[in-house]
Amino acid sequence: MTTHPMSGLPSNVVVRGRVPQAMLSGPVTEGARGGLIPLEVHLQDGRIAAVRPPGGPPSHAGATVLDLQGGIILPGLVDCHTHLDKGQVAARSPNADGRFVTALAAAAADAARHGGIDDLVLRAEFQLRAAFAHGTVAVRSHVDAHPDRFDRRFDALLNLRAAWAGRIAVQLCPFAGQDAPPGWIAHLAGRAGQGGGALSLFVQDGPGLDGFLDMAVDLAGRHGLDLDFHADETTDPASNATARIVAAVARAGFDRQVTVGHGVALAGHAPDDLARTLDAMAQAGVALVALPQCNAHLMGRTPGRTPRLRGLAPVHEARAAGVRVALASDNTRDPFHAYGDLDMVELFRDAIRFGQLDQPVGDWPAAIGPVPAGIMGLPSATGCIAAGGPADLILLTARNWSEFGARPATGRIVLRAGQPIDTTPPDWRDLDALDGMDP
Repeated sequence: MTTHPMSGLPSNVVVRGRVPQAMLSGPVTEGARGGLIPLEVHLQDGRIAAVRPPGGPPSHAGATVLDLQGGIILPGLVDCHTHLDKGQVAARSPNADGRFVTALAAAAADAARHGGIDDLVLRAEFQLRAAFAHGTVAVRSHVDAHPDRFDRRFDALLNLRAAWAGRIAVQLCPFAGQDAPPGWIAHLAGRAGQGGGALSLFVQDGPGLDGFLDMAVDLAGRHGLDLDFHADETTDPASNATARIVAAVARAGFDRQVTVGHGVALAGHAPDDLARTLDAMAQAGVALVALPQCNAHLMGRTPGRTPRLRGLAPVHEARAAGVRVALASDNTRDPFHAYGDLDMVELFRDAIRFGQLDQPVGDWPAAIGPVPAGIMGLPSATGCIAAGGPADLILLTARNWSEFGARPATGRIVLRAGQPIDTTPPDWRDLDALDGMDP
């Protein structure tokens, strides 16, 4: 791939490479190999002017040609499940034994001990800077709703959201558990619309769940909100909160977007039981967001024992049943997941390898582009390469999925509005000034 300057490209550019068919918003299908199609993407004045097969009559007189020599062209990517308020605290609040219950306690202690607004904003913006450098154009973040500090922290993140408008579309979702009082859930529903997001709830299978779900669905309906659940975040095969979410949606005739994140327990269900749950999800339009990096790291962990399970929702079966499946980052460098950088390219690379999303990769790229964009209710061109859409692209040296999975995508070029940006992620040292940090 030719090295290009970090700024100053002319407004008229043609990018030649291979585009995932699943990320096209058009009928071009000829010449696909491994789901990748050789194409010319014509950029004009910060937009995509046209998407055309190569080798036709010259249509780019006077344009600058970026010839990727078969390299993959991705659109700007969409990360629909993150936790900006929790991230980047691993150095001061590590998970002592790696377990989920320990992560809950460590995260709560960190928020109580280091709850200052400056601390929150610096960490959240650090993560947005990383996501931007890696080529992400939209992020949905769940925001912990502790009654003693939620409103002021949410207000600070709303200001950050406004500051990042035009670079990353940020959705903020108030996030509470089913033990929260109904009056507090109602307060959060009233605030969710300000963040452009959904009402986010953590639920566990067990007594009282159905009543809580009926209340939540009713609240969301009255406030015109989507619902985004954390559910079945366990390897216990007895857990099936997802089926009860779907049943509550059906009881109410709820017609807005409902999303289930995690879904790890479903992978342990008997085939017939799983098929019934997934068929009901597809009928109700309930989407599934799998979180392969975080859940593979956290789930099935017993100190001193090699993990027996991958900690991954049954994404193949879900998609085969007609459920919309997205992939997302979840936690980054906090007690739940000590790693990650809100890099959707790296996330997809990991997902292909340990989720076996190959043979073929096919249309799995939709799970980091158009599918999460649809879940978030973003404009139709988001996460796609579409004529008339923004010229927000990620250009890779890898020419096929084997090359893509073999090496980290260190040589990528990221275009925003047709111009290359600096792809250097923020330096970890930017966090050293925070209280309690000890690298």
